[in-house]
Order: sequence, then structure tokens, then C-alpha cells
Amino acid sequence: MSTTLLAKQGKMGNTTYYQTTMKANTVITTIGLASEMDQWKDMTIDERMQREINGTRVAAELVPYIIKDPDWFFGSLIIVVYKGWEEIYFQDIQEVTEINMAAYKDALKGAGFLTLPDNKRLIALDGQHRLAALAMAIKGKNGIPGSVERLPEHLKESLIPHPEIGDADISVILIENKNINVIRKIFNKVNRYAKQTSRSDNIITSEDDIIAIVARKLFNSQDGPLIAIDGKELINWKSNTIAQRSKQLTTVSALYTITQTILSYYNVDEKSLVSSELIDKSYDIMKKYWTLCLEKIDVFKTYIKCVCEDRPVDKIRKESLLMKPVTHMAMANAILIVIKHGVDYALIIDKINAIDWSFENPMWFNILVTNTKSKKMITKTNSLKQAGKLIAYMLIGDKFNDEEVNEVQEILNEAAGENQETELPEIIMGQL
Repeated sequence: MSTTLLAKQGKMGNTTYYQTTMKANTVITTIGLASEMDQWKDMTIDERMQREINGTRVAAELVPYIIKDPDWFFGSLIIVVYKGWEEIYFQDIQEVTEINMAAYKDALKGAGFLTLPDNKRLIALDGQHRLAALAMAIKGKNGIPGSVERLPEHLKESLIPHPEIGDADISVILIENKNINVIRKIFNKVNRYAKQTSRSDNIITSEDDIIAIVARKLFNSQDGPLIAIDGKELINWKSNTIAQRSKQLTTVSALYTITQTILSYYNVDEKSLVSSELIDKSYDIMKKYWTLCLEKIDVFKTYIKCVCEDRPVDKIRKESLLMKPVTHMAMANAILIVIKHGVDYALIIDKINAIDWSFENPMWFNILVTNTKSKKMITKTNSLKQAGKLIAYMLIGDKFNDEEVNEVQEILNEAAGENQETELPEIIMGQL
């Protein structure tokens, strides 16, 4: 059956294309994936136009976005008319009806009706994951593409049909398959030059990630504990590093990780359904945490005083690991352990001041910093967790069981290397 669509004809370089919309139901029934073509298995790597579908990502991230977010939106799918392109017929609207107003003639130039033949074969050139997500969202597990392998059972069972989504208008760009090499080149360039948004950009703009929303409120709200002081921002939200002379305390990326770590105890994560009530509750938890840190930790108090008095902070940044975003994230891991042990961290946060946070303290070598002259920070997730256990041990080690104590001992021994036995640090008791 032929299909006629209202479309706008355009041209980029030597490629003619047609922009139109199709109902989501039509999209998932008429547009295929390159990996499902008969010739796919016999193609060489060079001949394959598409990456394989990451079914887990589609089912766990894209499908919930479509189903749960009433403001969901996708960019245009780029579709190649793989078969039947020779019989494509485009008729300019001005050939069908007379346009008398000059302004309308210019605006309608290239607008018309695109007819695709019965034997058409449409293949997603760009947007295959979005296409698969639409199919799964509309049809549930019956919409899982045949080329998707080893989708975890729990994800399969989470796919409930939502046929109402089939009525959505999907933006589509169609191009003709006149030259397979040109098509392959277009696919390659579209994907190669598509710049992914940075982690910082995602945190700043996300409205469906409650961790990002709460992290922003900490330095954006009027009562935020990390709000700018006299126009001097405490949070670097433009990049993931802090310059030695910068007056900023930490990065937005570190702030996100800290928020994520502590809120995990309260079963709040980036996939939690966003609501005003949950935002307020989560914000109060993180506001309390940062307020206590800034009021009780000496290095932070000195830092805030320097910022208020517009004095340099590079000296304390050189002297204390507590002025590093990596340490901030490690400390959040420690506080999470403290909370899990049933201890109110507000009562023991002063103990952090009794820890030697010097870059030259060998206890931190190969855990927080490299054992080199440069003393570079170690940013691996596992290292942050190990540092967190070590910090937590010094704060509440008397509450650790034998297994937890052994874990701390192993962390120190591994960091020391060469099967060295390293003594556990002292547990800070009533020193403060």
C-alpha cells in the first residue's frame, strides 16, 4: 500500500531529503532496523550501517522516559528509503493548488506531498534506539526488536504496553538510497559529529533527575548552604576541575555524586519519580549535611572566611585534601557508612578535624592521592569507596564488626603494596 505524506523538501550538499511527521504506530510498523535486514549477517563490518541495539539501555532508560514523563520529546529520526526510492514521487503543493499571495509562495516553496510506493523499505539510519524504545513503550515486551539479545528478564517483565503512545507525532527525515556509500558516510558523520552533552550540562539542565534538581538547589536557592557569597560562586558548574587559585569549593559533578551517595540511604536515586514533596524532603537532608560541614569542619570554616574577606584560598588548598572535590565525594561515602551504623553524623562530624588531611600523610597514598611527587588525586569510584571506609573507620571504628575491620586493613595493605602489613589508624574517640 502506497503512503502519502505532507512533507517539506530540502537539500544539504548533494543530498535531497524530506521532512515530515508520522504517527508513532506507523513508525514502529513501517520503519525497520538495519540489523534486521536479510543481508545484515552477511555484511562486512564496513557494510553495516548501524550499531547494534543496546536493549538494556532502551528498556531501562528510554522506555521509562517515554512512559512516565508527560513532556517527553525526541529529535527527528533519520530514515533511509532503502528500497523503493526509485518510485518516490514528490508533488509541490503549488502544482496542486494556485497560491495567489507572494508571501505564501515563498513560505510554501518545497512544501508538498510525498508518495512512497507499496514496495518501500524504510530503515532507521539514525535513531534506532529511539525507534526501539517507541516499539517497547507501545507494545510492551512484544515490541522488543528481534535483534535485541539477552535482555534481562526483570526488564522484559517491566515492559507494559501503552498503546496511547502510538498516537504521538514523530518527526522524521527521509533520504533516498541512491548510493550506499553516501548513506554510510551520512550515518558515520551524523554519529561522529553529534556532541554528547557534558555531565555538568546534564546536571544543570535535567528536570527529571531528582539528584540533579536537589544538587542545583544547594547553590541556587536563596537558603542554599552553597549559594554564592558576594557574587563569588562556591560551585564550579562549568567544568569538572577546580583551579589551584580558584575560590570555588567543589564542582557540580562532585556535588551530584555526594547528593546521590547520601540520598541512596533514603532510597532516592536519579530514577525516582520527581515530586515537590520528595524534592523538599531530599533537599532538607542535603541542606543539613552541607550546613553542618561548613559550620563544623575547620578547613571549610577557614575557606568560607577567606571567601567572605576576598582573600586567597590557594594556601589551604595546597595544605589540605579537604579542599579537593575527590575528598568531598569520599567523605560522603564515609557519612553513608556512619548513617548505616545508626549513628547521627551530626554528633561526630567534628571528629573530621582530628584526621590528618595532609597530602604527605602516607595513609592516603594510593587511596586518595598517588604516591608520587605530583600527588595527583585518584578519582576511581572504587578508590572513593575505599577512602570512605577508611574515613568511617576513624570516625566510628568501634562500631565496625570484624569483617569491616578486615576490609579496612586490606585496603591499607593493598595501597602499601608488596604484601606490606600496615597498621590501622587510631579511632578518634573523645578528642574533640
